Amino acid sequence: MKTITKSILLFLAVLVMPLLVSNYAGAETPEDTTPSYTASLTTDRSAGQCSYTIKGLDITQTNTITLYVTGDKNTLLLSQGIELTEENCVDGTYNGTFSLADVNNTYEKLTVTVMVGTTSVNVGTCDFSIHTDKIAFSITGKKSDAKRSLKMSSTETAGEVLVPGEGNQVSVIAWPSSSTESAAKTIGAKTNVTGSGLVWSFNVSQGGVQYGTWNAKLLLTNTKNSSLNKTLASTTYEVNPTYGLLKVIKTNTLEKKKAFRIRLKDFYNPFNVASVKFNIYNSKGSKVYTATAKIKDTAKTFYYSTIYLKKLKYSLEQYTVKTVITDVNGSNKTLDTVLTADERVQKGTLSVTKKKNAKCFYKLTGAYVPGNIKKITFAIYKTSSKKKKIGVYKATKSSSKYKLTLKNAQTGSFKVKAYAYTNWGTKVLLNSQTYTLRKKDMGKTGWYYEKYNGKKYKFYYVNNVKQKDLTKVLKLKKSSSSNTNKFYIEINRAACVVTVYMYDEDTKKYDIPVKTCTVSVGRDVSTVAGTGGLNTSSSYTPIGTYSVGVKYSLKPMYEPDGSTVYARWASHIVGNVYFHSIAVGSQSHYALSSYNYNRLGSPASAGCIRMTVADAKWIYDYASAGSTIKIVKGKSSKPGPLGKNKTIKINGVSYDPTDPAVPLSRKKADYKAGRISGYMKKNGEKVGY
Repeated sequence: MKTITKSILLFLAVLVMPLLVSNYAGAETPEDTTPSYTASLTTDRSAGQCSYTIKGLDITQTNTITLYVTGDKNTLLLSQGIELTEENCVDGTYNGTFSLADVNNTYEKLTVTVMVGTTSVNVGTCDFSIHTDKIAFSITGKKSDAKRSLKMSSTETAGEVLVPGEGNQVSVIAWPSSSTESAAKTIGAKTNVTGSGLVWSFNVSQGGVQYGTWNAKLLLTNTKNSSLNKTLASTTYEVNPTYGLLKVIKTNTLEKKKAFRIRLKDFYNPFNVASVKFNIYNSKGSKVYTATAKIKDTAKTFYYSTIYLKKLKYSLEQYTVKTVITDVNGSNKTLDTVLTADERVQKGTLSVTKKKNAKCFYKLTGAYVPGNIKKITFAIYKTSSKKKKIGVYKATKSSSKYKLTLKNAQTGSFKVKAYAYTNWGTKVLLNSQTYTLRKKDMGKTGWYYEKYNGKKYKFYYVNNVKQKDLTKVLKLKKSSSSNTNKFYIEINRAACVVTVYMYDEDTKKYDIPVKTCTVSVGRDVSTVAGTGGLNTSSSYTPIGTYSVGVKYSLKPMYEPDGSTVYARWASHIVGNVYFHSIAVGSQSHYALSSYNYNRLGSPASAGCIRMTVADAKWIYDYASAGSTIKIVKGKSSKPGPLGKNKTIKINGVSYDPTDPAVPLSRKKADYKAGRISGYMKKNGEKVGY
């Protein structure tokens, strides 16, 4: 009998099947006229073959049957017309088979039916499905590992078959998730499917040398069916560096070097590394420097770089650091961690505390300048008088605090500015603070009796500052035939200090310190003799009590070698001993020896009392003839109730900076140039000392 074509049979099945009644073993039609058929099937998954049996056939009634196999979506996969003969249908039983190949290698659970005449017989279900729920597919290893393991394992029950049929093989392909599957490469070679599972070892570079997430597929192929390419399972894996530490390091040692360090530790990369670089960006996002890291260990897992502020042009700001890895394939990878290197100045907190006795306590805390602070200064301005600068003072450091205690000489509104000086010579304004000083803040002003060295003296204070020259306070007039100033003058030879006292009408004592002068006395300070040993070759200032004698505006002085020098504003004491300014070799204001001048405050003369021009002229102007002069051995530790004044130092000039005959413009220029440490204006105001 001719085989009916699939299309005709499909048409007949669609037309007839709704009218049919399925017959099972023992079933009967209501009239019991429909033939009774039984059917069964078995599936050999290993061979990929299905065997079925139909019973109850009568070839005298029906000599043709039709086999139908449909997929899980009712897709007709196989329709086969079968002619029954006495050879293939014995005792009404027919045995038939079909294979995976017959159903186009459809790996599904298939529904099998047979049409006997107009009767549809349900044969059963043929399990050609792949048990994907029993497949475990994984890729082991860290994302930074170059070598990984691919594993396919089965949880199938013993004796069961994972994939039906013969000639089955699996392989693994991979491609970057940023690409399409068309870019896939094989990372696990084709291997026969076994029930015990499969393991492949592979290097991630087999898939490619790209960083990121990768897709991987487990594919089924068949040696007997070249067109088969079925996905059994899929997964992803990552190809990226790993690291334990990526950090900006700052230490005291690095601060001294004006630097910070970037450290990359426990670093692993799936591809061999060619270089590690740290790109540094400023606060505007512009790259300002690239540092190539050094390797610290042989395993190449520890990289570092020291960043010197000089390379960043000493720009103190907050930087961003990005780490870029270049591998041997030429690919660059920027690590996810973005670092911050904070090289900003911390302004700190500046406070001003007003204390008693006209003192202010200035304190700066929490200040920081990268590369360490060389020094801190406090610049003080009086803002109530067109921002007049009062002075600049160096702060003392205590722990992490900078302090300054300063006496105030005036009231008003003030501003203090704290400046830091860096180790590379830059001046940085840290912070500022305003404050006000009132009269009640200024402490002592006026006359006060106080003890010094066991004796009581009458001092005059202005804003808690003890005045060391009371010429204006006492409104002194120059000595003349009509005006006599009642002074007592004491010379402390050990301290090289002259103190002038005025008679106090209240106490009837010379207990008002009027003025103190720092001087040079005779070089010989061991001799305690009086005037008896004075001669042209002696060099001591005699101990004893004397009086102011004759005065000279310019006095020739004769040296032991017969030469003549000239001293201004000389006032006679005794013998050849005078108060006078430092003698010069000519009658000029510009013939001064800097060596002799810089020795003021120490023994240096042949016996006279060497003074600055200003001090010698004061004695000349105000000390009345006959005023008592007492020269005592004294103590350097007890210079006198007004202390010992600081002296001016000169270098490269030949004049006395207190001399009113020298133009002020010249003094200012030399002071600015550092040739003199201070000077005096014509009105007696001191600058720099």
